[in-house]
Order: sequence, then C-alpha cells, then structure tokens
Amino acid sequence: MEKQYETLLHQWFGEVWNEKREEAIDSMLLEETQHRGLGGAESEPVYGIENYKVFFRNFIAIFPDIHVTVEDVVTDGEKLAGRFTVRGTHTGDGLGIPPTNKQVEFGGIGICTIKDGKFADIWNEIDFMKMYSQLGVLNLNL
Repeated sequence: MEKQYETLLHQWFGEVWNEKREEAIDSMLLEETQHRGLGGAESEPVYGIENYKVFFRNFIAIFPDIHVTVEDVVTDGEKLAGRFTVRGTHTGDGLGIPPTNKQVEFGGIGICTIKDGKFADIWNEIDFMKMYSQLGVLNLNL
C-alpha cells in the first residue's frame, strides 16, 4: 500500500532523503528542474534529474544517516514553501575536511514551484554555516 503524504514536500523528504530512495527522484522532479542554494547562497544551480542525483549521492555519502523533518509547509496554488530540519552524522568524505563523526542539526527553507505534480523550480536557503560550525570548521558559537 502506498504511503499517504500531506504534501509533495513531505513525500520528497520522506522517500528521497529519509528512505534514501534515489529512484523516487525521477517521479518527483521534472527533467528541467532547477535547485538553487544547495551549496550555499553563491553556488551555481543544479539543473536536471541526473545532476541532482549526483548531489544526492554525494550528500548521502557524507551523512549516511541523514534524516529530514518537515516542520512547516505553506501552499498557494502551484507554489509551496517549507521549513525543515536536517540531522545526521558526518562520517564520509566530501566537505573538504576528513569525517569528524560529529552529529549536526541545521535548518533550511525551500520555496518550490510545482508543475504537472512535480517540482519544477526550487529555491533553498540552508543554514550550512551552522552545519560547518557544528563540525568544528567555523567558530561561530551557533
């Protein structure tokens, strides 16, 4: 029996990130989907399904136990905005520092445009500074 999700955002974080089902990405993204803010505010957008899968694999390798909790969702027609909390343990390479085995907890907000029942455009603001501070890379006392 298929799970029922409150919103597409709940399904996205539930299936893709919490269950680590890479194949679910295909059913929830349009091919031309753009993700902005995945590497911080100044990063280049990630275009398309295959490029997003590369980002997904890399992040899962860094935080294999990652879990995302959807805190709030607001919908307005084809727009959806959500606030989420990310938790995980830094046990993999890929952030430019060796694995620290430290646990992190940081938040984010995404604003999404939905087209034909799939994500078409996503703008993210993710608190990567808090994540890096918790890993000991930055001394920000966050």
